[in-house]
Amino acid sequence: MVDYQFLGLVAVVFAVMTRGSVLPALAMTALVAVVLVGYEAAVRRYRRHRPGPAGRSAAGAPPSDAELTRWMTVVPRVLTSDD
Repeated sequence: MVDYQFLGLVAVVFAVMTRGSVLPALAMTALVAVVLVGYEAAVRRYRRHRPGPAGRSAAGAPPSDAELTRWMTVVPRVLTSDD
């Protein structure tokens, strides 16, 4: 999906850099858009050929109740510390 807001920002920056010349700003913006679309297509192709793990990873697992309790006891000390 093309990020039109980003491309608009790129167009404005190139227009300012070229002092209002339309053709160079348009050409560079189009080049940036083609690079972005190519990058997104490559990422989709890569993910299609190399799917992620079937199970849930350890990093994505929710914390245990004991771990949450331990961290919640630290929060007031962190918020009121003078450091």
